[in-house]
Amino acid sequence: MSLDVLYVLDPGLGLHLQDRGRVGWRRFGIPQGGAMDSHAADWANRLLDNPTGTAVLELLLQGAKLAALRPVWIAITGADAGCPLPTWRAIQLQADDVISFPRNLLGVWTYIAVEGGFIDDPLFGSVSASPRVKLGRTFTRGSILRRSERRSFSLPPGVAGRSVPHSEHPDYSRTPVLRVWPGPQWEAFPPSARIAFLNQPWRVSSRCDRTGYRLEGQALGAGGGQILSEPVKVGSVQVPPDGQPIVTLNDGPTMGGYPKLALVDPGDLGRLVQCRGGQQVRFTLAK
Repeated sequence: MSLDVLYVLDPGLGLHLQDRGRVGWRRFGIPQGGAMDSHAADWANRLLDNPTGTAVLELLLQGAKLAALRPVWIAITGADAGCPLPTWRAIQLQADDVISFPRNLLGVWTYIAVEGGFIDDPLFGSVSASPRVKLGRTFTRGSILRRSERRSFSLPPGVAGRSVPHSEHPDYSRTPVLRVWPGPQWEAFPPSARIAFLNQPWRVSSRCDRTGYRLEGQALGAGGGQILSEPVKVGSVQVPPDGQPIVTLNDGPTMGGYPKLALVDPGDLGRLVQCRGGQQVRFTLAK
């Protein structure tokens, strides 16, 4: 059973449901999908006592506006898109309340969780949207979002509110230092290329999306050139012939022929994807 809870007044630059993604399907050429920033998405669910991986609404940058169709508890986490409501805490909406995200200030991806979790018809075990391969729904003006009525949320007696600990609330204005593991072709790159990769700041390109984040900096030396196509994991740092790395992300290709210098630690991918074009990132070898 489900309840209509939110009405889309404006989808902004992108509005999709995301959960843990399509686990186990990459070997069939189907991208994983799922929330770009799992840290922010997981905290939105935790605030409302939803199980980890429950579907949340993912907003790209700015412009989205939604109206509540009934009283409902929600939690907003992730990027700062100018929402006037409190974020990183559980809040209760009343019918006809409007949630707006008028301008992007920090970060890229914003998440909205709802008590009980959003529901939709799954494809390959997930409701996640992967627009590149036309999986999942793209919400437009007039779309209605539903939640499960199997679970409801309320604060314990005597508790005035619930918020995310400050230590778990990332500062998206800072340059993140991302942990990486040596990739399959790490040894194929000359030491000078490995040192350059780890020692210089990289600028996030404006050519970034759910398939991958391109980085700009001192070009890396050759790492064996083209290789036979092989599986590509989410977080793989591929180096094309121009020497400018590409970090493969949730909707990226499942096979590739570029050498893979490194693999970004899964726990740090959320910090990478919240960087806008022009921001810098750095890498360090995981220990």
